[in-house]
Amino acid sequence: MLYQKYLILFFFLFSIITCKGQPEYAFLPQNLKLDLTPFLFRNYTPQELSTLSNSDYNQNQSGLITGTKLSRFLSNWSANKPNYTSGNLVVFQVQSSGSSGRFVFFDAKQTYAYPVANLNDLLTETRDDGVLSVDGIVGKGKKISDFFAIYGIDPTFDYIVFAPDTSNLSNLSSATFAYYSLLYWGFPKERLAVLNGSIADLTASNTLFTTPSYNYANSNRAGTTKTLFRDHTAIQLTIGDLIHSLKNGNSNLEEVDPIPTEGYFLIDGRTNAAYTGTTNSTSSGSKYANCTTKTNSSFVSNTCVTTFEGRIKSANNLIPTDLYDGTSFQFKSFSQLVTYLSNTGYTEQKLIYLYGEEGIRTSVVWFVLHQILGKPTRFYEAGWKQFGALGLRSPSSGSSPSAITQPASYWRTDVSTLAEVITANADANVPNYQLDLSRQFVKSSNKIRSEDKSFLRGSSTGGGTSGGGGPTGGGGNACGG
Repeated sequence: MLYQKYLILFFFLFSIITCKGQPEYAFLPQNLKLDLTPFLFRNYTPQELSTLSNSDYNQNQSGLITGTKLSRFLSNWSANKPNYTSGNLVVFQVQSSGSSGRFVFFDAKQTYAYPVANLNDLLTETRDDGVLSVDGIVGKGKKISDFFAIYGIDPTFDYIVFAPDTSNLSNLSSATFAYYSLLYWGFPKERLAVLNGSIADLTASNTLFTTPSYNYANSNRAGTTKTLFRDHTAIQLTIGDLIHSLKNGNSNLEEVDPIPTEGYFLIDGRTNAAYTGTTNSTSSGSKYANCTTKTNSSFVSNTCVTTFEGRIKSANNLIPTDLYDGTSFQFKSFSQLVTYLSNTGYTEQKLIYLYGEEGIRTSVVWFVLHQILGKPTRFYEAGWKQFGALGLRSPSSGSSPSAITQPASYWRTDVSTLAEVITANADANVPNYQLDLSRQFVKSSNKIRSEDKSFLRGSSTGGGTSGGGGPTGGGGNACGG
């Protein structure tokens, strides 16, 4: 053990000499091809990963940045980039619902921009936590590594901005979820940003210089989050963690995090109608078709509804539409956001547990809490899609049984200790999941985080063959050359 400590000290001192002035995540062992993962990996807490915005958004260097700041970055990246960044500036124009026809001007040397219509598809997957799989969860390690490869990103050095192309909720939520996805996979918060406003509006106001044509360019380099030696998976909240806390630690579940010593505060980031159980929060209309004969291993958005409506017990409502302007889709002022959170009854220092109907839309609320207001927040991505699906119902004649068929199942959620305002949905609109008995009594829902921790440390391919093994070089030069 003493020898190992001296070895680490040697490489640390050598890195200081050879990489003077570089950020802490640009570490020498990447270049030397040494697998020091067991010694160097660090687990980050939700508090460490949060960002407290300046009350004047123009002053932010990362997190939420303004068009003025992005314009300054693009005008002369070498001179104006944050001093903790040594790589390229990469801007993603999020085009989830059409294109503005304007494109960020970039030099294809140190700045790059990419219009992307399918950002959600590139970063999410249907994932199984060991209980009930759900779509729209942050993707596996290979998928994130593939994303870096497609766009020539080296996570060890580069700075990324997710910018809504036009002003709408689809683009904004895609941008905030992309930010969450990369942060979850170890990308440093100091080199991640979401643009406050859209490329179209900021062009019209002469804040950003854009062009009507686009020419593709790629830096032709890529890296993997394994080179960062960072584990950020603590920001994800599992249903097991949630149930264990709701039961005051008196559960027989395994692989769950203890109740935080400072206490927790549960926030429901849905509309008030969904929070009060007066509307279906997961689907509507003709998409109910054939739900009684549907046999599915995962809950997929916009197909059928959950077993019941309501809210998780003791949750407080933070309405997402209060947090941004409904026309420009820019976030409200810092002081307004502080007031909205205060109105929920939030007590300072408590760890926030956040859920909504699903991860992508609710990421807007997560971004406000965690990356603007700086509150330590754990995000239950599966949200009401999973929690509300795990109820027990007695189907009418000819209907299919629900996911939970055993009243004593560890994962049954439509009980007064776990939920409030419990309102059953019609049998005809609820799909047939019918979990087998082993799933209804499995003791852990930690499968996703376990897979991702293994991938980060090189002991798993995370569902694919590329990106496995020990840490590799981030662009070929650990000092950023």
